[in-house]
Amino acid sequence: MRPDQATAWYRRMSAVYALGAWSLLGSLFFFGRKKSGQPGGEVEQKDVSTNEMLEPRKGFYVETIVTYREDFVPVTDRILNYLKSWTGGPGPES
Repeated sequence: MRPDQATAWYRRMSAVYALGAWSLLGSLFFFGRKKSGQPGGEVEQKDVSTNEMLEPRKGFYVETIVTYREDFVPVTDRILNYLKSWTGGPGPES
């Protein structure tokens, strides 16, 4: 690659990188201001007496049960194992 081509490529990639970085920062700023400006965005602390905490709650409640397969491997572990296989680190334990 000739030096003038390398310089042009470097400038283009710098512009793309700068555009992405400023877009990310701008959207974080915009959505951060948008959320803090809405009423009810803050959580109110409720004074709970000890009697209320000991009594079971009455009414509607939701119970979540998560069941995993026997050979389940989380996605984060899969990604880390893949990266370790490329970097020469220890791979999966099994």
